[in-house]
Amino acid sequence: MTDDDDILAAEFALGLLDRAESEAVQLRVRSDAVLSLRIAWWRDQLVPLVAEAEVAPPERLWARIASQLPVNDNLPRLMKRWRALAIGATGIAAALAVFVGSRQPTPLPLTLQPAPMVATLSGETNPAIVTVSYDATSGQMTIAPSALTAGAGDAELWIIPEDGKPRSMGVIDTKSPAGHAVAIERRTFVHPGATFAISLEPKGGSPTGSPTGSVIATGKIIRV
Repeated sequence: MTDDDDILAAEFALGLLDRAESEAVQLRVRSDAVLSLRIAWWRDQLVPLVAEAEVAPPERLWARIASQLPVNDNLPRLMKRWRALAIGATGIAAALAVFVGSRQPTPLPLTLQPAPMVATLSGETNPAIVTVSYDATSGQMTIAPSALTAGAGDAELWIIPEDGKPRSMGVIDTKSPAGHAVAIERRTFVHPGATFAISLEPKGGSPTGSPTGSVIATGKIIRV
């Protein structure tokens, strides 16, 4: 991955891109697993800091960061975007300084590799009817039902990110644990805070691309 792509992943994760740029990135991640995983990593590292930020950083902080960094062609563009965001996160400023201080992309240390994620899906009257685990490094998801029935139809798993739009993860086995390879274009949606949901659908899954039957279980994704 190039340095520019790493910056692009960070900007996309924080919602700093304009509409055209964002759509271009979404198109790329359909076939670029490395970019997809890097976006997920940046989101997990930086979005919590943004959510906690309340006070805009003083002007002297940006000036001090810029003065202490080595020459970097990417610095003006990235600093401009981050300042425009007007977020008061000293941790983000520090992370930015470390990141743009090197012209060459560096692989994630082992300790910073994305940790596995898990969600326990429950219904109103049926607790813990499905457990979903996901490994962002491999893109593999394991679904373990414990008290799930779909009647004459199928149970379909959905991922619901921040925009509230469900995306299908496919029909699932209601009887036995099974592994699934998550499609590349879906991987950026699977991250802590997003929601998994299961709906009852006709055989073969929803005919519309959206849930059509009853939603019988939901659960938030967390890191373990």
